[in-house]
Amino acid sequence: MSYESYLMFNLNHSRYGIPATAVQELFFLPEVTAIAQTPSTILGVINLRGKFLPVMDLYHRLEQARPPFQLTDSMIVLEWQTQRIGIIVNQVDSVQAIAPDRIAANVCSQSKESLQDRLLTGIANVDEGIVTLLNPELLVQHAFLETVFNLNSDFNNGSVNDALKHSSDSALNQGLYDHFDSQERQILQERTEALRCSIDDEDSASLLPLAVVGLGGEYFGFGLETVHEFTEIHKITPIPCCPPHIVGNINLRGEIVTLININNVVDLPMNGVRSPTAGRSPSHQQAVVVRLDQRVAGIAVDDIFDVTYIHPSQMTTPPIALHSAKDDYLQGVAPYRDRMMSIINLSKLLNSEVLVVNEEV
Repeated sequence: MSYESYLMFNLNHSRYGIPATAVQELFFLPEVTAIAQTPSTILGVINLRGKFLPVMDLYHRLEQARPPFQLTDSMIVLEWQTQRIGIIVNQVDSVQAIAPDRIAANVCSQSKESLQDRLLTGIANVDEGIVTLLNPELLVQHAFLETVFNLNSDFNNGSVNDALKHSSDSALNQGLYDHFDSQERQILQERTEALRCSIDDEDSASLLPLAVVGLGGEYFGFGLETVHEFTEIHKITPIPCCPPHIVGNINLRGEIVTLININNVVDLPMNGVRSPTAGRSPSHQQAVVVRLDQRVAGIAVDDIFDVTYIHPSQMTTPPIALHSAKDDYLQGVAPYRDRMMSIINLSKLLNSEVLVVNEEV
């Protein structure tokens, strides 16, 4: 039986899937520039390494109300034949293979299919629940793409570059980001600038991808090769007779994941996570789910800020005079925004004796 792989993502608390073959890349939400006289389904464009990338309002296409954007939202770049488009989603989960016998065709109740009906190719029943499958061809191939946008246009055209850089019709002026504070807007602009730059540089292969999180008012970087996903913490099931750093278990779409508190390990006060009771959430509201070999764990954090790339030359060792307990798991420190970020070796930390997690309860 042939399986097809789908990229799973969340939109308005519902799960969707799109064929992984149509996904070119994904990254956290950048700043989008609005363009006048474009269809209502198009939020604007971004400069993706010197090429136009139209950004679709997927909520509008699916006839749903669009919630306020968040820094943790992701943009998925879809490609069909020679055309590309970006869609903004709440959270990207994983890539999952689905057998054809687990997919039911989309049945339209109307005699004539609507555009939304044709966008939905089927409903899949997977272990985590029901997933709505989308048609990437219809998402990408629109008449306006050939008439308004030339997706192969080069941003070397100075007038086009200036129009995007100085446009008064920026999406920031359309209310899309009005709820962001000055720090969050700066993060958006930094992401946009990073996407604008070409990655042809020979040094790009040595860049270190990091998830930037907040703990106790400090920035920490986790290597992205170990990070599986980010999730919100809604309910915790306590585990009896466990050390304080074992917060409890959380249910991640049917998979039981042990939630741990690393505050003490990185030399922060342990009061960042309350002792949980059944059905009670911790003071940390988010978690970074990490996978190491066959082990899966959730690390409770205060905030999830960004995914960024640093060059090894930007990372330095901390001064000896500032030695602390976290140095045993510290790869180094690097500048992030207006402060220094501590880069944690997750592999070493999760294998340490202080964080031994016995999954048998």
